[in-house]
Amino acid sequence: MGFICALQQASLDDEVGLTGEDLEQLRNPPQTPCCIDNLCDELAISMFLALQHSSEVAYLNIRAAVKKHYPDPEVPSLHRIKKMIADLTGIKSIIDHRCINSCGAFVGLWADLDACPTCGEPRYDQKQLQQSHGNTKVPHAVFQTIPIGPQLQALWHE
Repeated sequence: MGFICALQQASLDDEVGLTGEDLEQLRNPPQTPCCIDNLCDELAISMFLALQHSSEVAYLNIRAAVKKHYPDPEVPSLHRIKKMIADLTGIKSIIDHRCINSCGAFVGLWADLDACPTCGEPRYDQKQLQQSHGNTKVPHAVFQTIPIGPQLQALWHE
């Protein structure tokens, strides 16, 4: 019942999900067309999109081949191109912790738990937690959610 109440009370202002600039962009989407004025960036975006069902290594290999034959232009790294596409489209994923056994996610009512209420597995890597004397909390597993709002805005953006 607690989850149902949490869903009924959910809002964009509850500090869950989209926050900061991402929330501001959802509320005030860009009104001007996207513009990519750098040919290397445009090439990299085209390569990334063409390779969307390939491994990351495929992008890195093609980037290396382009740089070998055309050493002057700076073809963006994979990390930079992903950030560029996210900035251009406004589509960014939300990363949350989940149980290592996929029982559930540490969000909502479970956001402050240190162990899965279903199977009891710890939320954080115990070895790293002990080595850091409790200072470094690395989740055992994470998942990504891509909110629908920014996706819909990107579809209708010129």
